[in-house]
Amino acid sequence: MQEEITKHSNKIYKTVKNSEHTLGEKVKEIIIEIFIIVFAVTLSIWLHGWSEHRHQQKEVAVFLANLKNDLQNDLKSIDNEVEAYQKTNVDYEKILALTTSQLDSIYNAKSKVDFPIYSHGQTLTVGNYEGFKSSGKLGYIEDEKLKQKILNYYQIYVPAANEVDKMYTEFLFKCFDKEIENADKPEQKLYSDPKYKKTLAYLVKLGKNNIRVYKENTKPLAVELIKEIEKELNK
Repeated sequence: MQEEITKHSNKIYKTVKNSEHTLGEKVKEIIIEIFIIVFAVTLSIWLHGWSEHRHQQKEVAVFLANLKNDLQNDLKSIDNEVEAYQKTNVDYEKILALTTSQLDSIYNAKSKVDFPIYSHGQTLTVGNYEGFKSSGKLGYIEDEKLKQKILNYYQIYVPAANEVDKMYTEFLFKCFDKEIENADKPEQKLYSDPKYKKTLAYLVKLGKNNIRVYKENTKPLAVELIKEIEKELNK
């Protein structure tokens, strides 16, 4: 394209220098050559922009396909987390329901209270999103509604889920601390202690709250995003 423009520029120069043509013929030829040059430049710019846009949209398609896989994995992780919260909540509530006489019976039978341990860390995948965002390519996504939903999920809902998991784990460690502090005392003393029972009861409340966060907030948006991404990829 650059060679074509140079060729027509040289032609204009020769036309100006050509003494055999009348002024009117020279002006006419110059106008034609200028038009050809302008058209060539415009076409070159358009082709470059089209090629760049096509490349960007290919990158978006790859990103969205990877994001869809991440979200599908997130749904499995969410279901696993909810199931774990539900199971441990049931087990903790059984401990809270034990009466002093029941605890004495367990202790006299030389048995132990089964205290389940399930700490919750970051379970949702953010690698593909963070990589695409840090490269400054989120703006390539032309569907503004889809882009906003992606931002909401990764900027609001994922951090919120991570935060409630963190709070839960911190409170779980408080229960461990109390068990360590009372390691030299009979087990029934610990599990019948009002302060310990209060701590454990609050842990159950946190667990129920976290189930709500996952089931009512994070999971529905992940499901919605998968549908929106599939729609975008099938265009």
